[in-house]
Amino acid sequence: MSKEIFQDMDVREQIKNDLCVNMLVEAGAGSGKTTSMVNRMVSLITSGKCKVENIAAITFTRKAAQELKERFQNKLEKCYREETHTRMKNILKEALNNMEWCFIGTIHSFCASMLRERPIEGAVDPNFEEIDEVTDKQLHKQAWQQYLL
Repeated sequence: MSKEIFQDMDVREQIKNDLCVNMLVEAGAGSGKTTSMVNRMVSLITSGKCKVENIAAITFTRKAAQELKERFQNKLEKCYREETHTRMKNILKEALNNMEWCFIGTIHSFCASMLRERPIEGAVDPNFEEIDEVTDKQLHKQAWQQYLL
C-alpha cells in the first residue's frame, strides 16, 4: 500500500461509512474515486439506509458513468455470491433486480431527466434532446463566429 493511500484511508472510510450525509467526491484521475463511490453505494444498500432505486450517482463523463454502473453491479453481484445470511442475500438480490431504477449518469443526463419529469415547471419542450459533444463544439464555433461578425 502506498503512503498516499495510507494517509487518506480515514477519508475513504468516511466516504464508505458516513451514510447520513450527501457527499461530493472530488480527486484526481486514478485516485480511487470510483472505488470509493461503489463502496459507498453498496454500504447504503447493505446498511438498509437506501434502496437501489433511491440512489443517484453523478459523474461528468459518459465513460465514467458507464464504468461506475458496471463496477457497482459487479460489486453487488460479488457481495451477493459471498453473502451467507438469508436476509442480506435478499436485500442484495432485490438491489440487483432493480438496478435499472438506479440513476448513474452524467450531470447533463441527470438534469435532462429532471426537466423531462417536470417540463412545465422547467419551461421546456418535453421532447427536447441533449446534444452530443460534436454538436456542442459546432454550436460554440457558430456562436463565436456570429459574435465576431
